[in-house]
Amino acid sequence: MPSYQNQNNSSSSSNSTSSGYTQEVDEDQDLIGNAAIQENLTEEQATAQAPSTLNSPYDRVYIQHVLQAQNVDVGLSEGQMRDMQRFKENWLINQYRYQSVSSLTSVPPKLIAALHWRESTGNFNTYLHQGDPLGQPAVNWPNNIPVFHRWEDAAVHALNMKKGIQDQLQMTSDTTSTATIATYAEAYNGLGYHYRNVSSPYVYSGTNQYTSGKYVRDSVFNGSTVDSQLGVVPMVGAIGGLDRELEPKAVDKDFLWTRVVAGQQLLRLENNGPVVEALQERLKELGYSVQVDGDFGPATAEAVRQFQRDHRLADDAVVGSGTATQIEQALRNNQSTSSGGGGSGVTIE
Repeated sequence: MPSYQNQNNSSSSSNSTSSGYTQEVDEDQDLIGNAAIQENLTEEQATAQAPSTLNSPYDRVYIQHVLQAQNVDVGLSEGQMRDMQRFKENWLINQYRYQSVSSLTSVPPKLIAALHWRESTGNFNTYLHQGDPLGQPAVNWPNNIPVFHRWEDAAVHALNMKKGIQDQLQMTSDTTSTATIATYAEAYNGLGYHYRNVSSPYVYSGTNQYTSGKYVRDSVFNGSTVDSQLGVVPMVGAIGGLDRELEPKAVDKDFLWTRVVAGQQLLRLENNGPVVEALQERLKELGYSVQVDGDFGPATAEAVRQFQRDHRLADDAVVGSGTATQIEQALRNNQSTSSGGGGSGVTIE
């Protein structure tokens, strides 16, 4: 499938250029009044991790991925679970082909396999550039390339077109850094998502870092479209190519809750479903009087307000990243206190 790499690489009309996804989430939380300090890497700490060789805008893209990678979790639909199994089988059968290309380009072979799956579901009769058929002039972008008849030749050419960003990232065939691999994958696909402050599905589809938004064709973005393909990060993680374990697993209510913690979703009055159930379970564990029924009604809203007041948050009954993170911290504190033999929750009468 074409990657639609010919994305608009200029800043959006909102004038938000390279502020980064995580910063935008923090600003949104300030607006709705439930921002909280999170015990995660700060942007300053993430900046310190960036290779000094990175030039703009890739320095900002890298920092964004450092911040996202620290909280990434996998949750796959039934279709994505089947697709992941096929991808893993393709890797086992054809890894020698990916390794041969890696030896000529110094791009990690597991990353090459994920890019290949993303572009054409592992079809060796296509260009790695964008999934068009081999032996014919390319139609989709990039289409200004020679005609190739062997997959390996085309793959080497495609990867060498991104040699500049590879060198900036100091990426080698042995690289497993999640932020580095995510940055390269986003650069390979194009920075259209970055300039829209939208988490790239090419990188994160199938994780809690992505919910919706997709380039449905070259330069045409639809914010409500959900990308059903697997992203590069969960694929590389599934075959042991990252510096952290990312085990493929199906979407459940706890995974949906991590999207709230990550700032990908807000919960408020009249919402319903498994993710609300996850919120209610956590509030109940903390001692707040709430029924676990998956319905964000007035009683749940009051429990949220009480929690926010207890933790010096604006009591707006909206659960975003700030309140959700504070709930997780409160649960950790309760567990720590319980293991020490004391502590109790707060109950709304």
